[in-house]
Amino acid sequence: MSEQSIAAWCAEIDAWCHSKGWRDLEVTPAENIALIHSEASEALEALRDGHAPGHWYTDERGKPEGPASEIADVVIRCFDWAAKYGVNLEEVMRAKQDYNQGRPYQHGGRRL
Repeated sequence: MSEQSIAAWCAEIDAWCHSKGWRDLEVTPAENIALIHSEASEALEALRDGHAPGHWYTDERGKPEGPASEIADVVIRCFDWAAKYGVNLEEVMRAKQDYNQGRPYQHGGRRL
């Protein structure tokens, strides 16, 4: 697979969503966030099942499974969000990371 920009990934995922009928459904922004969360929860469950964080495998149908695969689903859902709501994710990510670079060491003092 060749490297793609985030914008190109978002466009590819958006086109796929249209082709599979996912854009025909009325899904609220909150429901989209819940779908992102559900993929993160599936990654957590895979870890609880004893899989290493970077582990992924294909099942008997060829479907990627495991924590790394579920994190990929999180990213796909996030890119879908960006495409659906017209967010320039590259721009927002750069602005957020530039801001984060200036934050103090373990800002806020929280454990995580």
